Amino acid sequence: MNIGQLLQMPIETLFVAFFNAADEKNGNFEIQSRYRITKFLPLPADSHKKTAQALTRKYGIDFVQINATTIAATVVNDKRISLDDFLNAIYEKIIVLLNKLPVNYPLDEEVALAMFLLRGSADFNRGLYALDLKNPTPRYVDNIFKLLLSSNNLIERLNLNFRELQPQFATGERERNTQIRINLKWFYENVITRYPNINKYKTDVLRVNIRNLGEVHAYHMFEERLIFYRQKILGRELTPNEINALRQDLEFREPIDVVPENKFSIRNQKIVAFARETFADVCVGCGDRYDIKDRSFLMPRNNRYYFEVNHVIAYANDSDAVDVLDNLVKLCPVCHRALAPHRAFPDLQRHIIENMLNSRPEVRRFVSSMMPNKYESPVDYVFDRLK
Repeated sequence: MNIGQLLQMPIETLFVAFFNAADEKNGNFEIQSRYRITKFLPLPADSHKKTAQALTRKYGIDFVQINATTIAATVVNDKRISLDDFLNAIYEKIIVLLNKLPVNYPLDEEVALAMFLLRGSADFNRGLYALDLKNPTPRYVDNIFKLLLSSNNLIERLNLNFRELQPQFATGERERNTQIRINLKWFYENVITRYPNINKYKTDVLRVNIRNLGEVHAYHMFEERLIFYRQKILGRELTPNEINALRQDLEFREPIDVVPENKFSIRNQKIVAFARETFADVCVGCGDRYDIKDRSFLMPRNNRYYFEVNHVIAYANDSDAVDVLDNLVKLCPVCHRALAPHRAFPDLQRHIIENMLNSRPEVRRFVSSMMPNKYESPVDYVFDRLK
């Protein structure tokens, strides 16, 4: 299978490729599943063979056993692109398909299955199921977060473990990857029991430890920790002093339970917070045409100019479908107010809309994927949907 053929596969296959693809030694890509014997159960001799067969049936691509601990499906890199570009191409196709899923599609369960079952492992002491985040890049980390925010309430079941902030990492004694972790009891009850035969060995390990799975918890700090990781840790070589300072900054608060409100309201707050912290402080509507000090004000808490985080396709049209990062941009207060219906001349509103669409490739791509055929252009569609 080559890249083009993979991108035509169902969304479940794209999920599993997005979370588990790695470079292969001859320049191709492998979608990998890795596991080995645990102290809880002997590993059947045919376990990897049967798991490869189950993965093939589930995802429609050929998984085979590579060695004693690894199963993989090969994707031929006929485009000769980097792993980061490959993962981004998968993400872009996923975002298009997400908008076409039926209402009753088990999105949280399918994403969690693809994320954790192939390479993850259980931590019974902490009640978590953990996945190493290998070879992260800023774009890949951002795309993971955007995909998780497009799910239902899966993000409330996750937390992030910064292994780069462990003292042993800085000294080189034990360099381990940052982990995304999911509540173990929720994962077992909602994912493993739904797909018990995809990796029977891992399922059986959880079954024999069913009393040690902990309780179902929801966590409230995943997006905050991801922003922290993205801004202050990812890609940096930290000294012991810097690690100590970041540990104090983070304060390593333990996740606590959260009582969910309306899930779209919660998700909107998380998405907007991420956009506010990570998008450049530039108005995409007017750019550098005006001095920002004439169109905004400094905020005392961080000495940064205030920007509105704006939904390109207005949030009021369909909060569920359009509440994604690819539909968000930063605008100065003046441009933001100008987009209210009938508040400014249509030519100005269309100019701001065109600039929003051109601000990032994923913005235009998302709007185009949502646009009905009756519209001649994305500008017409967004203009007609102003609220």
